[in-house]
Amino acid sequence: MFPGYNETSPGGAIPFGGPQNVYQFVDDISWTKGKHQFKFGGEYIQLRDNRIFGAYLNAVEALGTNLGNSLAQLQSGNIYSFQDAIYPQGEYPCVKDPVTAKYIVTPACTLQLPVTTPNFNRNYRYNDGAIYGQDTWKLTPRLTLNLGLRWEYYGVQHNANQALDSNFVFGAGPTIYNQIYNGQVKLASQGGVFWNPDKDNFGPRIGFAYDVFGDGSTSVRGGYGISYERNFGNVTFNAIQNPPNYGVISLISNQDLPINQPVYTNNNGPLQGTGTKFLPAVSQRAINQNIQTAYAQTWNLGIQRQVAKNSVLSLTYAGSHGIHEYDIANINTGSGGNPAGYASGNLYLGLPNPADRLNLQYSNMNYRSDGGYNHYNSFDARFTSTNLMNWGLNLTADYTWSHAQDNLSSTFTEQFGGLSGAYQLGYLDGFNPKLNFGNADYNIPNRFVLSGVWNIPWMQNAGSAWKRQALGGWAIGSIFSVHSGNYYSVYDCSNFNGTSCPLYAANQPTQYIGSNQGAASPNLFNYLALPNQGGTPVNLGDTLGLPNCTGLYHQGCTYTQDGAPYPGRNAFPGPGYWNMDMNFYKNFKLTERFTMQFRGEFYNIFNHHNLYITTLNLDASSLSNQWIQAEKGGIYGYAGQPSDERRNIQFALKLLF
Repeated sequence: MFPGYNETSPGGAIPFGGPQNVYQFVDDISWTKGKHQFKFGGEYIQLRDNRIFGAYLNAVEALGTNLGNSLAQLQSGNIYSFQDAIYPQGEYPCVKDPVTAKYIVTPACTLQLPVTTPNFNRNYRYNDGAIYGQDTWKLTPRLTLNLGLRWEYYGVQHNANQALDSNFVFGAGPTIYNQIYNGQVKLASQGGVFWNPDKDNFGPRIGFAYDVFGDGSTSVRGGYGISYERNFGNVTFNAIQNPPNYGVISLISNQDLPINQPVYTNNNGPLQGTGTKFLPAVSQRAINQNIQTAYAQTWNLGIQRQVAKNSVLSLTYAGSHGIHEYDIANINTGSGGNPAGYASGNLYLGLPNPADRLNLQYSNMNYRSDGGYNHYNSFDARFTSTNLMNWGLNLTADYTWSHAQDNLSSTFTEQFGGLSGAYQLGYLDGFNPKLNFGNADYNIPNRFVLSGVWNIPWMQNAGSAWKRQALGGWAIGSIFSVHSGNYYSVYDCSNFNGTSCPLYAANQPTQYIGSNQGAASPNLFNYLALPNQGGTPVNLGDTLGLPNCTGLYHQGCTYTQDGAPYPGRNAFPGPGYWNMDMNFYKNFKLTERFTMQFRGEFYNIFNHHNLYITTLNLDASSLSNQWIQAEKGGIYGYAGQPSDERRNIQFALKLLF
């Protein structure tokens, strides 16, 4: 991309900020009667989100969809796409003719030049409320039940000046494709509200605690509950980017404009100059007007047993299932500049032009809805002890096995700190969210943590005061952690559909176990070998036949020559991780009340560098060799990890009183 904001991250450094004011009124009542402890309450919250978000204040120009075609575009002096924020002057974009692919220009979609920037400020309001009731019931001396019910209401987002609010409203038609084709953006006063109120958010809670033997040595606990969460942040704030008060010109060459766009040197791109010009396609940040409130069902069952003095062993199963999670998908895809691709209108409605989208007035339509879901199961074994065997040792050992699966781990697809957003934005296919189902971005099957503090008893009670001061009062602490690696996906951007790259599907079995195959350069290692031919990965996207197996349409399709199914998201396990931190400290008793503590803290005491999958290139179609690579210490491009996992040491003095 040519930088709209800075040289290395065109999407970063967007003007952003402003106050968020929260007003909250809460009241709770507790009442104890016999074996019951009742609690009732409620709250009212008003959130005022007064922010500036200058998305596309500076234009962003992309050369291509992968390294290969970007270099070709650079040589020709053309760009793949152009995006810029303008004030549409109260107008909506012109509509394209589905046959000729030319815009139907009318005075209602004509702008007076020069164009200006839109108002990037919004003053959104949310009015939320909740009421609840709970009973803690001592059913028997050994059994306690918790019963509760909570009702949540999350108010509809609206601007203080509602004349600035607009949303895409589906039109008439027998299928969702027809409804998108006939849909249009409307002001809130004309029916374009962001969403309709959802008033059935009831969350039951039930739990129990049972003293098995009646002596407090063994307990069994369990529970089930439903919890709700409101829509949030940029997921809905981005709806400011809708006409007629704001428009992001979003044009793909030879699709939204019937030309190879040149590299623009003016921020207004094709709308530069004076006089008048028609308003071409702008992108959409639409919200499902019937969006449901996201909620999660959670449950757990565990047993805790005192196995020795001051020592407890616990075994716990926990699970959850998330429903109606907030998602994003492009429901108005183009061909992605792929000559073998088909745009959504041509594919689903048979529109005559291969580049026709479903809605001929807008370009990419990033639709916010509620199709996300997840499953999580885990087993945890934990041992804790204080002053183990009277040695002054406090110890915790914890092992967790878990499996997390979902079809979207975050609304904007932020795996590896956001870098996978270069490959996918939300779902691959907005009409088939299940296609994204696989291991969650946060899936780590095995995790073990051992931590402890040893207050060394030697010389603590020495008869001589100088011995106690000089030789006593020492302690050692440490935390050792080890876990499985994060799972990751490999992509095939030769079949880019305008928003997302399909997952890579090879012509050989796709379950490869990664391993360190030798250094490619300092701190960079070959890790996962993909099937290759002539030194480059075998890539079957084109030979499988678009759009049936990659890009848009996925029903009844096999993705490999051996009949294996689509590999699924995050099919490949990354390298494992381990680290150890330690501290040493000495207490000096100054007076009866004051103690001085000297501490030495060692982070990554063994100076160990873990391997991380590099996210600089997970696109098999543009790899120069057959290897997915891993890096020592997260140096090259694993966002969210330290730039270098080196040992860090610090010393400190603490005054305790």
